[in-house]
Amino acid sequence: MFRNTSLAIKLNILLLLVMLLLLAGVVFLLVQNTQTLTAEIGGERIVEEVNIIQSRLKEIEKELVVDTNFIVTSVSFFQAVGRRDAQDTSDIITTANASLGLDDITVVDGDGNRLVDTSPENNPTQEDTLLTIALTGQTNTVLLIEGKDNDATVSITTVAPIVSTTGNILGAIQLSRSINDEFLRSLIFGREGVHLGLIYDNKFIERSSLQPLESSQILVNDISLEPESVQQSQNGQTLVYDWLLVGTGGVPHTAAYTPILAESSSSRAVIMILVELEEIYSFQNRTLLNTIIIFVALTMVAVALIYITIYRTTVRPLHQLKTIAQTMTSGKYDERAPVLTNDEVGQLASAFNEMAIAVQQREISLQSAREQAERANQVKSMFLASVSHELRTPLNAIINLTKFVGLGLYGGVNDEQVDILSKVESRSKHLLNLINDVLDISKIETGSLELFIEDGVDISEIVQTTIDTAQSLIIDKPVIITLDRQDTLPSITGDAQRIQQIVLNLLSNACKFTDEGEIQVKVYLEDEEIIISICDTGMGIHPDNREVIFEAFRQTKDGLRKGEGTGLGLPISRRLAEAHEGRVWVQSQVGIGSTFYVALPVNTSLIPTL
Repeated sequence: MFRNTSLAIKLNILLLLVMLLLLAGVVFLLVQNTQTLTAEIGGERIVEEVNIIQSRLKEIEKELVVDTNFIVTSVSFFQAVGRRDAQDTSDIITTANASLGLDDITVVDGDGNRLVDTSPENNPTQEDTLLTIALTGQTNTVLLIEGKDNDATVSITTVAPIVSTTGNILGAIQLSRSINDEFLRSLIFGREGVHLGLIYDNKFIERSSLQPLESSQILVNDISLEPESVQQSQNGQTLVYDWLLVGTGGVPHTAAYTPILAESSSSRAVIMILVELEEIYSFQNRTLLNTIIIFVALTMVAVALIYITIYRTTVRPLHQLKTIAQTMTSGKYDERAPVLTNDEVGQLASAFNEMAIAVQQREISLQSAREQAERANQVKSMFLASVSHELRTPLNAIINLTKFVGLGLYGGVNDEQVDILSKVESRSKHLLNLINDVLDISKIETGSLELFIEDGVDISEIVQTTIDTAQSLIIDKPVIITLDRQDTLPSITGDAQRIQQIVLNLLSNACKFTDEGEIQVKVYLEDEEIIISICDTGMGIHPDNREVIFEAFRQTKDGLRKGEGTGLGLPISRRLAEAHEGRVWVQSQVGIGSTFYVALPVNTSLIPTL
C-alpha cells in the first residue's frame, strides 16, 4: 500500500517519522536533563535542610544547658533545694518553666529524693540513673527514651548537679525537651514540602505531617524508611541520599537520615528528613508538555509547508508529465511537458521532451516503414498466390499424364519405366502439396482465405479418415497409430476439409519425427470444446522452439535435417484453428516426445455457407 502512495505523502511521512524521532530524542534529553537538574536542586535542598535541622538540634542542646545554668545558679533555688523544701522548689520551677517552655523538669535533693517532677513517669528508672550521675557532679546532655513500642517517648535531656556557693552538691536537676510532632513541626518552621519523622526501633513514632497514616513504616506520600540507612544513622552517621525517591503521583523526593545528638558515637533515635520536590516536578511536566505542544505545532506547520512546496515543485510537474506520457501512449506524439524550472524536475521534463521528439520522429519512420512492409507483404502474397495458381494447373497435368503413361494408355512401358514414372508422380504430388501450403498461407496473410462452413461436422469421422490416410506414411517404420475417442461426441459447425487438413498436418509431423514406437490420437470433450491430441514418441521439442515452429517458414534444426517441408504446416494449422475460434498448442519433453493439441469449440459464431 505504501509503495503506491503519492510521492508527496511518502516524503511527508518520512519527514514526520524523522520529526517524531527528533521529538523522542528531545523529550528523552529534556527528561534526563530535568531529572539531573531535579536531583541537583534536590541534593542542595536536602543538604540545606540537614544543616538546618542539625543546627536547630544543637541550639536546643545549648538552650537546655543555658536554661539549666540559669536555674541552678539562682540563689533562691539552691537554697530551697538545700532546705529540701519541695513547695518552694516547685514554685520556682513553675515560674521558670512558664518562660522556658520545657516538657519535663525533675529536681532531687542530695539523697536522690524527688522534690519536683513536672511530668511524672510510671517507670522513672532512666531518669533516676541520670540524676544519680548528676549528683556526682557531672553535667550531661543525653537522649532519654522512656516507654516501649508505640508508647515510647524520646527527649533531649540535660542533667546537672545543684551546687551551693560553697561548692556543696545540694541535689540534681533534669531538664527535658520531648521530640514529638509539635517539636518536629517547630524544626521545619513553616517550610513547605519538608517532612520529618522520628524513627525508633525501625519505625516512625512521631511525624511532622498532619496526614493520618496506617503504616508505621511510611513517612508520607508512600515513602517508607530504609532499615539499612537507619542503622547507619544510628551509628552516628548523617546519611544524605544522592538519588531521588518517587512518591505518590510520581512526585520526586530527596531524603536524609540524621542522628539526634550527633556528637555521640551512637543514637538510638534518628530523624528522617524528606523534601518534596513537587514544584520542580510540576515545572518539569509543564516544560515537557509545552515542548511537545510547540514541537508538534512546528512539525505540523513544517509538514504543511513542505507538502505544499513538494506538490508545487515536484508532484504536480510529475503528474503533468504522467498525463502527457499517457496521451502520447494513445498516439498523440505532439504533446510536450512544460519546463518551468532548471532543477532536477525541469531537467527531467526537458529530457522527456527530447525523448518525445525522438519517439515522434521514429514513429513517423516506423509508420512509413510499416506501410511499405505491408505493401511489400501484400505484393508478395499476391505474387505467391498468382505463381502458386499458375503452377498448380500444369503440375496437375503432369501428374495426370505421368499416371496415364504409367498405366500404358499411350503405349507399353516396362517395369523400370513404371518405377520412374511412379517416382515422378510422387514427387509431383509432394510439390503440389507444397504449392498448396504456400497458396494457403498467402491467402491467410492477405485475409482472402474462405471457409466452407457447414453444420453437423463429425470430428470422429474426420480423425478416423485422417489416420487411414496417414498409415501410408509409416509403412516402412516400426510405428503404430492408435485412436482413443470418446463415445457420443457432439457435432460442430466448421469447414470439414480444413479441419481434416489441420489434423493431417499434425499427424504427418508425428509420423515424420517418430522413427519407432507409438502415436496416440485421442478425441474427447472438455469444457464445451472437442480436444484432439496427437502424442508421438519422437525426439521432442526444445522449450525455446515451441513458439518458433508456429511461425511461417521457420523450422527447427531437427526439421531441417529431415529435409522435408517448408515450415508452413504448423502455422497453417494454427491459423485454420483460430479461424474456427479454436486453438493449437504443444507440450513436449526433449528425448521423450511431443503432444500437439487442437481445441475446437462446440458452439461458435460461425455461420454456415449458403
